[in-house]
Amino acid sequence: MAVAPQLAPFELVDLRQLRARDLAPLLEEERRLWAEELHWDYRPSAEVIRRHADAGTLPGVAALVGGQVAGYSFYILDDTKGIIGDLYVLRPYRRQPPTGAAAGVATLLLEHTLETLESSPRLRRLEAQIIPCGTEPLAPVFLARDFRSFPRVFLYKELRPQAPRAESAPAGVALRVWEDSYFQPMAGLIVAAYRGHVDSRINDQYGTSGGALRFLKNIVVFPGCGIFLAETSLVAVEVGTERLLGAALTSRVAAGVAHVTQVCVAPERQGQGLGRALMQAVLARLAGRGYRGVSLTVTAENERAVQLYYKLGFQVIKGFAAFARDLG
Repeated sequence: MAVAPQLAPFELVDLRQLRARDLAPLLEEERRLWAEELHWDYRPSAEVIRRHADAGTLPGVAALVGGQVAGYSFYILDDTKGIIGDLYVLRPYRRQPPTGAAAGVATLLLEHTLETLESSPRLRRLEAQIIPCGTEPLAPVFLARDFRSFPRVFLYKELRPQAPRAESAPAGVALRVWEDSYFQPMAGLIVAAYRGHVDSRINDQYGTSGGALRFLKNIVVFPGCGIFLAETSLVAVEVGTERLLGAALTSRVAAGVAHVTQVCVAPERQGQGLGRALMQAVLARLAGRGYRGVSLTVTAENERAVQLYYKLGFQVIKGFAAFARDLG
């Protein structure tokens, strides 16, 4: 009589074999962590993950320990680019390698995910920005596979209620509330503003008008980074010509908390106070509408922007890194 195989103490399984109920404890813990550490409501993202899990369309890998989900990693395919969407490990499984494994759960998940993406013949680029959550360091895994590393910081500023006030801008510049008619000129502005910039090496969408437009639609039309706030998203235009010179876009990421999703200024207007004027106006609008806090992320190498945000009262609450690799 054949003996049924025993369940391994640790195993990696395709995420598409699982359903939302299997991921429930993990998603709930991740939701609490994002709320406590980043002031961010993770529930909308978790709901998208649940829908894809129940549909069997969530590509990635899960780690099972004793048959229970201990962690997961999933990725997103964007044409010829693969993006690691998330990697999270439950607290009890973060430090100790599982039985029979030489590395921690997070390392094993990441290595498996990268091997899967690297073996895809259609992919030409890989990107990842994983918020660290107490696991073993993952940078060595990326660096061993020839990824470039870009240190970044997650900043937060507390806001106090204030009465509306007049918005100021440099001479010859007017501030306007975001309208969808700005999509195309804003895509062109992003390409010009980030040409040769470190952030264009992190996100290759900044390099082309088509890519920049997809990026914009992800943060404006789709809930890729919270719920877009048109009333507190501003553009700067040249008086008389209405030529787009800069922009600062915002989204709501939790009750009373906003996130600045994009700040950029035309190359010829950089260093003239336009970025500061946009940020000050956006912060005042958020405070005037009762928001109690605002966050943003910035690449550490972008020293001018980092110093501006510090002067505006932002403080670092989390450090992380972006990783990028162009495949052959």
